[in-house]
Amino acid sequence: MSELSLTYLRTSSVLIEYDGYTLLTDPWFSMVMRIVPVFRAPGIPLHRLPKLDAIVASHLHPDHFEVHSVEKLAHPGLEIVGTRGVSAVCDRMSLKKVHDLWHWESATVGPFTLTATPAVHTGPAPLEVNFIIDAGPYRLFFGGDARWSDSYRQVADRFDRIDIALLPIGGTLIFGHRTTMGPADAVRACNYLRPRFAVPIHEGGEWMPVPPASWHPGRNRHFVKRLRRSGLPVEPCVIAPGERASFTAHGLVRRQPYDLAA
Repeated sequence: MSELSLTYLRTSSVLIEYDGYTLLTDPWFSMVMRIVPVFRAPGIPLHRLPKLDAIVASHLHPDHFEVHSVEKLAHPGLEIVGTRGVSAVCDRMSLKKVHDLWHWESATVGPFTLTATPAVHTGPAPLEVNFIIDAGPYRLFFGGDARWSDSYRQVADRFDRIDIALLPIGGTLIFGHRTTMGPADAVRACNYLRPRFAVPIHEGGEWMPVPPASWHPGRNRHFVKRLRRSGLPVEPCVIAPGERASFTAHGLVRRQPYDLAA
């Protein structure tokens, strides 16, 4: 059985590898976030990424679908799987293999089947989706940049098994309005999804907060502490930027730095 590997870059950018195919979620490589300095560099530099088979876009905010980076990664075989409306952006980049998906619609890229699920974030249109990603015997949930909503119950009602859930935990507050799940809400999501492993993404502290305009208080350690206190049968799995975590049916089998020389 092929291993499934996850390499965390930063924010919601994760390299997913299975059976010789590679997906990248929510690409973003800039060191500025709307003129605010960014503290955490991507775990793999843009120019050191492997050739991608697909890019997965939960939504089109520039820190989740950075057009400049997508242009750099583009090649004739690259497929884009994203929220409804992503094709209009990709047309300007001459990318032709684009799948606009809405709730419960699916697309297949190699061994991956990606199903869009409901999500609530902050707008504007096109609105965000999350994804169930099936790869052989593995099933992942990718939570993008979503905040708490009834969508997690809807996903749990349709999918009775999730092996790994990638959940945002930064708890972004924009003028006091929560736009991204914090650690407590991510644990609530785990209560519905019941994944075998929960991987925190979109940690706070990646760029300078500007209260009250923006604040990102959630940290990985807060999520791990809350999840363990919850008593849920879910294992937290924090992946450091640039670290590659490999899984088999038996669970997490290996952690190592991503091999940039490969």
